[in-house]
Parts: sequence; C-alpha cells; structure tokens
Amino acid sequence: MSCSDLSRRVLLLGLAMPLAGCFRPMLAEGDSASEMRGRIALPPVDGRLGFHMTQRLEERLGRPSTPDHRLEVKVVTTDRGLAIAQDNSVTRRRVTATATWRLIGPTEDGRGPVLSGREVSRSGYNATTSLYASRVAARTVERRLAQDLAERISRDILARSDGLAPRAS
Repeated sequence: MSCSDLSRRVLLLGLAMPLAGCFRPMLAEGDSASEMRGRIALPPVDGRLGFHMTQRLEERLGRPSTPDHRLEVKVVTTDRGLAIAQDNSVTRRRVTATATWRLIGPTEDGRGPVLSGREVSRSGYNATTSLYASRVAARTVERRLAQDLAERISRDILARSDGLAPRAS
C-alpha cells in the first residue's frame, strides 16, 4: 500500500466517523415510527391490486389492533402499448399506477389529513401471442405495482411519523 492510498483511507475514515452516529434504523425500538405499528386502520381497496396493496401495508405498518389513525388510498392505473409490430399488434405494455393517500388522525374535529402524499410506480411486460402468458404477466405486474406503492406509502408515513405517535415515557 502506497503512502497516498493510506492517507486517502485515513482521510475518508476521518470524514465518515462523525456521520456514523447520524443513521439509525427507521423502526428502532422506542422510535416514533415503531410506535405507529398497529395504530393505522388500513383502507379497503377493491380488486387484486387492492388485496396485494393491503397485504403489504399490513406487513409494513402492522395489523391494526388499536387504530387511532385511518389511511385512505385511491389508486388509478393506466395501461398503454409501447412497442407495436408491423401487423399493428402491441408487443410491449407499460402500466403506471398512481396512489393518492391521506392519513387521517385523531384531530379535534375528526377531519383533515395529518399526512398526505402521492406515489407513482411504473412497470411493463411483454404481450405475447399466448393469451395465458399475457394475462399471467399482467397479473404479475399488477402485484408488483401494488407492493411497490404500499412500500412507498408506508416508508413515507414512517419517515414522517415524528409527532404522530406519543412516545412511551
């Protein structure tokens, strides 16, 4: 190891050490995000997409045991053909799912969002000549989009949860 390599490593280590204490797990015990688990009533979303989304939200936010917050989610999906063959058949589909969500909390008037946001997820699949293969691919994309949206929503809620959950004393 040359002298310049050693000095570069020492410099990097010296810069990284003060930042080492700045990072902590989002769901660390006693953190406001971990206090929110099980306190959010999950939305009833229709269809397969809603089933997969609710399932992933429950994994991330916990099964609601004593909910004092309510999550509302509205999902809009668009499906569009991207690649078109010479015979005008669509060979590639792009699906975009947009979720607009609001977290309603125990406010004085019982209305109004405590947190809100909008998440967008995109995916695609090949539309083959096999109807069965195309349907399976479309369902896989639908599940992937629902799970991704749920991940994004839950991360946003947990990251912004300071002040939502009373800390245990």
